[in-house]
Amino acid sequence: MRALFTICLAAPMLLAQAPPAAPQQYPLDKLNIVGNERTPTDRIAAATGLKLGEKVGTVEFDRARDRLLATGAFETVGFEYKPSATRTGYEVTFRVTEVVLVYPYRFEELPASDEALRAALRKQETIFEDEIPASPEVLKRYTDRIRAFLGGKVDPAGEVNPDSGELEIVFRPAGPRRNIAEVQFTGTQLLNATVLTQAMFSIATGTPFSEPLLRRMLDSTIRPLYEEKGHIQVSFPKVTAEKAAANDGAVVTVAVVEGPAYMLKAVKLVGVPEKQAAEIEKLVDWHKDEVVNFKNIEAGVERIRQRVREGGYLRVETKIDREVREQDHTVSLVVNVQPGPQYVLGKLDIQGLDLISEPAVRKMWTVDPGKPYPDGYAVKFLDKVRAADMFDNLGKTTADVKVHDDTMTVDVTLVFAGAGPKPADKKK
Repeated sequence: MRALFTICLAAPMLLAQAPPAAPQQYPLDKLNIVGNERTPTDRIAAATGLKLGEKVGTVEFDRARDRLLATGAFETVGFEYKPSATRTGYEVTFRVTEVVLVYPYRFEELPASDEALRAALRKQETIFEDEIPASPEVLKRYTDRIRAFLGGKVDPAGEVNPDSGELEIVFRPAGPRRNIAEVQFTGTQLLNATVLTQAMFSIATGTPFSEPLLRRMLDSTIRPLYEEKGHIQVSFPKVTAEKAAANDGAVVTVAVVEGPAYMLKAVKLVGVPEKQAAEIEKLVDWHKDEVVNFKNIEAGVERIRQRVREGGYLRVETKIDREVREQDHTVSLVVNVQPGPQYVLGKLDIQGLDLISEPAVRKMWTVDPGKPYPDGYAVKFLDKVRAADMFDNLGKTTADVKVHDDTMTVDVTLVFAGAGPKPADKKK
């Protein structure tokens, strides 16, 4: 063993004289994996195909590296080896760089359950679990396995898809989806099914059918109609699609469980000073101890956002947290207000006025540089100027408002077209 490694170390000096002899094979005493963060070490070790105790050499290590690259999980794979601590064999270390982009995957329109398909893939897959890269090699490997599991009855394809709201790989039969021709509803009592169908018509008709995408449409279009009437637990437990009788589109049927109406129990405003909170709450009428109407709730929250923006907090954000009590069908709300940074006026530029008119307009402007800039102030100011009737033949006026997030300042340019001051009244 000692002589072997003496030869390996001396080999570079002999390259000019003769090709180096291949190292002899010795037992694999230790296998190390470094560089991995996402992929479990034992999975990578298994994917090398190497086993402790087997006799190995450079040829076997090269093959192991090729196996790891073939998985599609790594951008690069390298290895180094040396005598083990006991000097009875080799210790090899594989250094890997993992592929950065991986995606969850799901199935559509395949004649097997999600559980059965995942179980079949996991049984054959040595590296990946529930997230995989979208490389052609990996997609082909997975579609081949799905095709084999389905007995060749379906030719599947895999592609990255955003329908669920996040990027994921979808395996489904190859070819285009059917476009939605109509969305129908069953189980409705509170709202007429025809009303719901009409609400979905413009957003869904002509869209390729995908259940996750359709559910997002239901959440954005149908759910608010129920929440306006206090039915905040409405659900859509089943979505089915069949070929339309009159065309090649799909008729989608949505089962609706409307659930009970909920009463508004309490509303708490957080994120603003207590004194300001009391003032802000006067802007809204929460209708406590009545059936909750989330359309009114959101309208009230928008008034809160506008009031906060008037203080210069132009990037204010709000979040409504719900505490739902099933026992008495009530809901309490916590409205979280995150004002963000306060923006101030940077500079005011006035264009289109003469030396007499411009000072008069500047005098009317009440926000000084360095002071908080109220959202919408420039537009309201121009309305005020028009109402003051200061100019003859005042043409189009515009306000160019530039918000600088890096300095938290606002620069305003007011443009007056065709403006001339009104002549002073002649003394009689």
